[in-house]
Amino acid sequence: MSPTSPTGPASPVGRTAPGPARRLLPRAARFLRHRRRVLVRLGGWSLLESAQTFLVGYGVAQALDRGFLAGSTGTGLAWLAVAAAATVAGGLAVRGVFRGLADLVEPLRDGLLRHVVTRALRGAVAGPARADSSSVSRLTHQTELARDSFAGLVLVLRSFVFTAAGALAGLASLHPLLLLVVLPPLVLGLLLFMATLVPMAARQRDFLDADEALSTRYGAVAAGLRDIVACGAERRTAGESDALVATEVRAARSLARWAAARTVALGVAGHLPVVLLLLATPWLLERGLTAGALLGALTYLTQSLLPALRTLMSALGRAAGRRGPHQPAVEGQGDLRPGGLRGAGRRLGRAAGVGL
Repeated sequence: MSPTSPTGPASPVGRTAPGPARRLLPRAARFLRHRRRVLVRLGGWSLLESAQTFLVGYGVAQALDRGFLAGSTGTGLAWLAVAAAATVAGGLAVRGVFRGLADLVEPLRDGLLRHVVTRALRGAVAGPARADSSSVSRLTHQTELARDSFAGLVLVLRSFVFTAAGALAGLASLHPLLLLVVLPPLVLGLLLFMATLVPMAARQRDFLDADEALSTRYGAVAAGLRDIVACGAERRTAGESDALVATEVRAARSLARWAAARTVALGVAGHLPVVLLLLATPWLLERGLTAGALLGALTYLTQSLLPALRTLMSALGRAAGRRGPHQPAVEGQGDLRPGGLRGAGRRLGRAAGVGL
């Protein structure tokens, strides 16, 4: 006889359920594998966008070195025209990127809809008494939320990667020493931001939970105020509300501290390279850096890398802190309709020791 438990085979020692990432990664890889042509087309448009980033800074540098500073106005204007043409081509690339993004995102939404409908139908057939309307929320709002989040993350991550690649390639082409000044703070700032991402999301959710709990509590107190006064439960009600206020204050302060850390990360990755470049200018000029290369490097940093960093950090921060819809902060206190408020007021009265 095999050594099995009454309920089934014995589980191996130490085996745990796979985490969300481990469950999702194979599905994501399979989804992307079936859409290689879309990814190739999206990558091609992104490469054109990266070339636009490269040519803008490089064109500004060459316009100054080979044109205006060399006394050749026509050459300078020609290089500026190259930079302008690259900007126009970048606009066309953005248009192509959005078309490719739609070909990637819409199948994801369709797959989610099929999964939700199939699961809802199977659940309704297996247990008609347990069927509820939660599948309606998943079918409408939550699938659109997943679609929008996925599209935003793909768009922002793709934009940052290809923009950074174009800017770093441009810096290397102007002078390799520029990478020595720019890369360390950029990498350090990105690492700092990634370190704050998970704690910041947790603090943001804590703050939202505390704010919703306090709002629900105030609504219940307002609806049952007469009963609370009649029962003499003012002090107890005020004490419980004060505890919720204190919880929200603590959550807000913690969130503010992590927000400050994220601001520091943006400053290190986006602004510190500009400061270091200006401070290192005499040293770089002694080693062959030209005025045009310096201006081109500043163009890459301020017009390409810094906006891409801001967008990346803002989008990832919002995605990490986003909550699911219809998720009340406190169990049993999510109904803010008049009837729900009256019921919450009765619960407060019962908690004070009097049945209402």
